[in-house]
Amino acid sequence: MLNCACGGSIMLFSLYAPQFQTHLGYTQVQVNTLSILGEAGMYMTTPIVGLCADLYGPGLMSIAASVLFATAYLLAAWAYYAQLPYGAMMLAFLLIGCGTASIYFGSVTACAKAFTTNQGLSLSLPITAYGLSSLWQSQLVNALFIDHETEEVHVPQMFVFFAFFLAAVGAVSATGFYASRPRRRSDADDEVPLLGETETPAPAPSPLELVVEFASDRTVWAFALGLFMTTGPGEMFLNNMGSMIRSIGPGGPSIATNVSLISLFSAFFRILTGAVSDYIAAPARGYSRVWLLLFFASLLAFGHFFVAFGGAYAEHGRFFWVASLSLGTGYGAIFTLAPTFVSLVWGVEHFGLNWGVLFIFPAVGSIVYEMLYATIYDAHTHDGSLCFGLSCYAPTFYVTGLSCLAAIVTWVLVWEFAWKRRGIFV
Repeated sequence: MLNCACGGSIMLFSLYAPQFQTHLGYTQVQVNTLSILGEAGMYMTTPIVGLCADLYGPGLMSIAASVLFATAYLLAAWAYYAQLPYGAMMLAFLLIGCGTASIYFGSVTACAKAFTTNQGLSLSLPITAYGLSSLWQSQLVNALFIDHETEEVHVPQMFVFFAFFLAAVGAVSATGFYASRPRRRSDADDEVPLLGETETPAPAPSPLELVVEFASDRTVWAFALGLFMTTGPGEMFLNNMGSMIRSIGPGGPSIATNVSLISLFSAFFRILTGAVSDYIAAPARGYSRVWLLLFFASLLAFGHFFVAFGGAYAEHGRFFWVASLSLGTGYGAIFTLAPTFVSLVWGVEHFGLNWGVLFIFPAVGSIVYEMLYATIYDAHTHDGSLCFGLSCYAPTFYVTGLSCLAAIVTWVLVWEFAWKRRGIFV
């Protein structure tokens, strides 16, 4: 819980992303490339990180996170302050993503394997803690690192703070994990088998064989496609909210306030979703968790269409909070439900590896939709590096709204024509 409650600093990107344009002269495509690299480091490494979490436990993952965060944020601070070549900042954000994957996956995998009776709640609590991390961290940044006259973040100082803070968190958590680890039985503790009763254990399958076996289930691909079409657009909104608010012009809604709103409502509904999913799926009631998945995917679709039709832009951004609440809630709830489905449909023995493989698809979705956003944004930029007006992003949100509707259809089909017929109850 400590790891997850402190490990979501990557979600603060929209707080300082506009300053990469105004201070370093990056284009929107370059800014979004940094976001994509952070997500690639977080998501694309997850099969390896998940496998390591399965094999070596969360202690090693915490140590790895400590080293990665310290290196990444110190490099980012140096690259910003000294205006190093763009490649240095790219490497920094790639490493930030790797550190996030390590601290998050080690903790979630530990909970999935240790608490199997209430799978929805046992996974929603650490995932909620991760969501809450951006809430308190955004307020901390707002209090300590923002110049309230210019509304700009003191970026290098903030990066240095996170380097030392997250390194310390990883070290403390690693100590806790190793201190609470059950003692392994030594060879002397084992009973000596009777003569003739020795058995040759079957060779353990290799990681590649486990991945191939998992991927051979066609419902994996259908479920992953739904994640691609819902969480990818969700990541796109979270990472570009700053430029969307800037497009409204001076006097628009506060970026920090909306980051906090997203984090708060996402966290609340993550806990609620985990508890409700266990409640409705209990044998006495027998309702499927799929209904919750479809409800929150519909909420995401509403949020994207609300933005596309100008609701977040109307009256100088007066109703931007509607987009923040609907998209933050839907995104957080789906990310809570998805690992619960993985543990119920494909088991917990290789949960880290299985969820790590599926975790790639939100990353690919984020890359696709963020590049779409950046391309449309830059196409409507005429003077300077900032774009103003609804046309900067409305076409993107028409596409993402339709993607969420397509995900709903995909999940209904896999539920009705695959899981039900196999007798899998989720």
